[in-house]
Amino acid sequence: MKKTILFPLFVLLLFTLNVAAQSITGKVLDEQQRPIGYVNIQIGPSYNVVTNIEGVFIVNLQGQTKIDKVTISYIGFETRVIPLADFKDGTYVLKEQVNELDEVHITHKKMSPTEILAEVIKNVEKNYDQTPVKQTFFLRSSNINKTIDSKFELLKSSLDKKSSLNELNKDIEEMTNKSKNQISKDFSESYGFLYEQNKERKLLVEKAIELKNREKDVSGDQINSKVIEIIKKYLEPGATYNVRSGLFPVDDSLKIGSAKKDIRNDVKIASLKSKVTSLSGLHNKFYANKDLDFLTEYKRYTYALDGYATLNDETIYIIDFKPLKSSAKYSGKIYVNANDFAIVKLEYNMIEGKTGDHVNLKFLLGVKMIEDRLKVSATYSKNEMGQYAVNFVKEQKGIYLFMNRSLKFTKNKTDQKEEDKMLKIDLLVETDIYSINELFILNRAPINSDEFKKILEKEKYKINYMSKYDASTWNSYNILAPVEAIKNYK
Repeated sequence: MKKTILFPLFVLLLFTLNVAAQSITGKVLDEQQRPIGYVNIQIGPSYNVVTNIEGVFIVNLQGQTKIDKVTISYIGFETRVIPLADFKDGTYVLKEQVNELDEVHITHKKMSPTEILAEVIKNVEKNYDQTPVKQTFFLRSSNINKTIDSKFELLKSSLDKKSSLNELNKDIEEMTNKSKNQISKDFSESYGFLYEQNKERKLLVEKAIELKNREKDVSGDQINSKVIEIIKKYLEPGATYNVRSGLFPVDDSLKIGSAKKDIRNDVKIASLKSKVTSLSGLHNKFYANKDLDFLTEYKRYTYALDGYATLNDETIYIIDFKPLKSSAKYSGKIYVNANDFAIVKLEYNMIEGKTGDHVNLKFLLGVKMIEDRLKVSATYSKNEMGQYAVNFVKEQKGIYLFMNRSLKFTKNKTDQKEEDKMLKIDLLVETDIYSINELFILNRAPINSDEFKKILEKEKYKINYMSKYDASTWNSYNILAPVEAIKNYK
């Protein structure tokens, strides 16, 4: 009797484990067989992934045993709801949903674009969750680096031999000349958790990688690193050096002869935290962000109702906006749900001639940075409570970077009577960077104040460096599927 009961239970357990561990790979196309990028694939009430720009997705169902369906949706296309049992590797086609203006059912009176936007702001408290939350995120960044100019000047040296000094000059000059007008590309990816309560945020990184060919890389940081590696060959073997770049410390105990590491455990979290919180927080709190002035400063822009679309069987207003006054910086489209006046998608581009963040400390610190060519797309998803939050942001921008700093190597003394030894060079690097950041929020889970207080943010995190793509890197993780440029990276 016991065997009769246990056998079906055992079979059911095996089936459940198989579903939980299953990884699904597929592609979303339109009816013309063209890939649709950044399609939302909802797994249960609060968990989702998105397709990459090539329409490809990878869904890991591990831990998702309570779901019974998968929903695939994108603005302007019919939503597909697929039973979990039928969700398998393959291609999924979305049908375009065409709406004639006179056929769209709008429950509100005919409204102007600015009246619609005023309703968006009026309904912010109802539509957007303000409670403490834990967000699971995946961020992919890619950079195309082009060196405009690079040169150096030896300012001071304690090298014993003049021949060594000549060789050092020759090696650095050869490297800087080779880097001019060269282009390189690199990728970085990170997975972790962003905790938010009011205006306070904490970031925990579970895993981070960087895909970079160090030999071909011509980013400013890498040129700086290459110069350090060249100089190390001419310094005293076995000794340690204090290294400074301008006013800033680089390494207080650089050991000559030490090899480059494929893992760094001392990467400061501040830069990554700033990037993640900027992309998510800026768009979740769009109503409080003065930079997105097209949502509130109606006199700076011209607005037009560009039509309607459908998302999950709900009607969406499409509002087009363009600059009217010189103080306006953007053009783009705003997609608003006609039923609850929630923004479901934002698209905005910085107009030619305008710039974003910029720093000019060229004479004080030898640094100048200008951001331009900004292009952003942000989409929002709705939870079971009818509240919205960002689930995907793509930011593209150009960055002009000028650095003119000294590199100073001072030998750490092992004896106070030892003679001071120092080498100092002046290094100039001018680069143009085209950066793409893709952030998607896989899951949002509410937390309370006590849970938030217990989260301890670490000052530093670990990055694994890779020179070529490894498909096993993100096994068991739900991430943005790698594009062909990543898979074929060399």
